[in-house]
Amino acid sequence: MTSTLRIQHRTDVHYDGPVNQSFDEVRMTPLYSDSQLIRSTAITITPQPWHFSYVDYWGTQVTSFELHHPHDRLTVNADTTLDIVKLPHVDSGMKLPEVRAGHERWYEYVVNSPVTTPGEDLSERVHEVIDDSMTICQIGHAISEMIHEEVNYVPGSTRVDTTAQQAWQARSGVCQDIAHLVIGSLRTLGIPARYVSGYMMPRTEAALGEPVEGQTHAWVQWWDGRWNGFDPTNMVETGESHARVGTGREYNDVAPFKGVFSGPGVTTTYEAAVIIRKLA
Repeated sequence: MTSTLRIQHRTDVHYDGPVNQSFDEVRMTPLYSDSQLIRSTAITITPQPWHFSYVDYWGTQVTSFELHHPHDRLTVNADTTLDIVKLPHVDSGMKLPEVRAGHERWYEYVVNSPVTTPGEDLSERVHEVIDDSMTICQIGHAISEMIHEEVNYVPGSTRVDTTAQQAWQARSGVCQDIAHLVIGSLRTLGIPARYVSGYMMPRTEAALGEPVEGQTHAWVQWWDGRWNGFDPTNMVETGESHARVGTGREYNDVAPFKGVFSGPGVTTTYEAAVIIRKLA
């Protein structure tokens, strides 16, 4: 199956006073890949800054920019039209001993960080829901289902710096936290897993051209001979409704917006909106 989406992502940054300089970078441009054909893409920034683009270590397109004059507001608009092809999700049949034998290739996606470490309690739960007969895909689905059932999706219940352990203890979080929990759990078993940042079309039944309020989204990929994508927040395989922007070890590697500034303004307010239209 194939879909054509237009994704418009607007971010407004308000400062409580004029700032003299700001240095920022955004990761809002979907990847060109075997499942994504980029028809057009553009990022516009107001006030107009000095800027350049590059592909970072993780393979994500980055737009970096600087402003060196007083400003109290910053607006970033990312506008992309792309075709998304749903590739078949095939269980390779690989099991834990086989995937563990290839750690050298994916070492960075096997080692947990303070953000993704699941903690002793969750690690014990993971071993309760799996067994040696299961394939990597079956393990990934079982862990995702367990976390989906245990952790409530509660917008605003966590922050961008919330760790997997904190989200597990609270039993609440957002897609970022659920992805971190699944990733950390898979890594404790020796399964390479990575964080995916992108966009999701929430209403697949929307009429062509109808503007739908979308969202930035996060899901996971695990390695079983190839990278398989799964959305544990919604318990679905990724497909034509998921537009991938970047992959990394955790949220910080692919955060949509990062920045620092100097000047009298000390407080910032971020407002973001995503509008998605299905064109075909």
